[in-house]
Amino acid sequence: MEARRLLAADIGALQGPVQEDVSFEAAGEFSATAFAEIGNLDGTAMISSTLGWFNSYDRIGFSVEREADVSIRVDGFWSDVNLYLTDSRGYIVDYSLNWGTAAETIDVTVEPGSYYVWSLATSWYTTGYQMELTADQVPEPLPEPEPEPDPGVPSDGVSPLPDVDYFGGSNEWGINAVGAPEAWAAGYTGAGVTVAVVDTGVDLDHPDLYSNLYVNPGEIAGNGIDDDGNGYVDDIHGFDFADYDADPNDVHGHGTHVAGTIAAVDNGYGATGVAPDATILPVKVLGDNGSGSSSSVAAGIRYAADLGADIINLSLGGGYSYQIETAIEYARSLGSLVVAASGNEYAATPGYPARFSASLDNVLSVGAHDSNGNIASFSNDVGGSGAVQVDAPGVGVYSTYVGGGFGRMSGTSMATPHVAGVAALTLSANQSLSPSALRDLLVSGVVGSANGSDAVGKVSALYSVAYAAAGVSAGSASGGGATGGSGSSGGVGAANVGGSDFLSNAEIDDVDEVFESDFSDLSPVESEPLPSAPAPQHSDDALTEFYASDDSSDPFGNEAELDLELLATA
Repeated sequence: MEARRLLAADIGALQGPVQEDVSFEAAGEFSATAFAEIGNLDGTAMISSTLGWFNSYDRIGFSVEREADVSIRVDGFWSDVNLYLTDSRGYIVDYSLNWGTAAETIDVTVEPGSYYVWSLATSWYTTGYQMELTADQVPEPLPEPEPEPDPGVPSDGVSPLPDVDYFGGSNEWGINAVGAPEAWAAGYTGAGVTVAVVDTGVDLDHPDLYSNLYVNPGEIAGNGIDDDGNGYVDDIHGFDFADYDADPNDVHGHGTHVAGTIAAVDNGYGATGVAPDATILPVKVLGDNGSGSSSSVAAGIRYAADLGADIINLSLGGGYSYQIETAIEYARSLGSLVVAASGNEYAATPGYPARFSASLDNVLSVGAHDSNGNIASFSNDVGGSGAVQVDAPGVGVYSTYVGGGFGRMSGTSMATPHVAGVAALTLSANQSLSPSALRDLLVSGVVGSANGSDAVGKVSALYSVAYAAAGVSAGSASGGGATGGSGSSGGVGAANVGGSDFLSNAEIDDVDEVFESDFSDLSPVESEPLPSAPAPQHSDDALTEFYASDDSSDPFGNEAELDLELLATA
């Protein structure tokens, strides 16, 4: 229908005195005399009025804020009434001109705006009428939902490292699981980062390790003089605190396996470390039988920190030790992150020193998962300890071994160097990170959780390295799916653990039994064959003991010596 404007001349002949004192109730029943304003209408208004000599027309105004279906019905009159709908400018939108007493109706859809309903008498005779005016506005749009973050792009805007092809074969499942090849492709290989392996020593002649061994720049080899004045003579490649000499060579095999997982060179054969260009600092604190004392471990930690170790790997465990705690605090003051194995007892809480992660922000506890993403049957939980713990590959891990060989081992001892390696990759992307900031990026960068684990998640270079490279602060990193389990504190500080929370009277089975190796898929390497692991030589008094807090010192206040064990399984 062509739009037509309702002019004053159209109704002029019917105009009469305008009645005052109009009163009505919007969206309800009201009487209209001449002019009435309903306002925004989203519903139905019932209107009653009278037309005649003194009031020849009524005008009812209303508005809609959104598109609306408008329905108007006028009936109940005994003298003919015409019905018009106009816009705010007076242009006719629709009308109804039925003859006689037939009801007048308008049904039309209108745009947002203001409108007028006109009821016009066609004679001077007085007549009453009823009007039902309905405006059904389209539903108000719901607020736009917050966009779901792309799982590959966290809310801080930092994308994970781009995927690359799978590296190597089945022996390399661990380094692929932590995203190491993606970090290498991005140019971060651990170069410039020193990782201390505080353990049974390292095979100093291993072809996959010797080029990455630490060399003390202030020491002259073999001259019998402490050239750098650090209190240790001829410590070219580290120190042996178990035998107290400058030869940290490994006889046991555990430390060599750990070192290879961290930084075995990528030379096309054997094993490849998570951070193949990192520097390994061998610090021997456990004897050839795989056990040692808390004083040796504490001395090794302090020594590593003094030599500038950025990361200290502790794949060992035992009872609470004040000496070790203060040594770790000392390492914190010198900028060292301590990565420690949670333990292999399938206990409800981690052992020490991993449990110090609850109170020291430069300690990170590590649990073990297998190649299917399941938590290892032996791995200790976080429980109510408040420990800050991540999980990493720790079952059937292939790495270097003494005598230039290679082999597989399992344990949280094997998971810990994966985390130390990822820490080295992360630090190589931003070497200004403090120990606590580095820990927070490792925690914030976890990807998913191991099935059955209550740790914060599985460690990954995909996010941690990306965060570091982008200069993301630890507090603003959102993570690739960090889902803290019970007792895990995530990247927001660490809970304090009181002295009464120490474990007591817990026993640990003998670990590091003979394990099997498999050379069937190895490339040739000029080294001696992989020997069998040494037969267990632990006596009852060499087994790890967990001391209660009130048993950790003698009557004279001297700390009791604690025997420490490796955290590897057969």
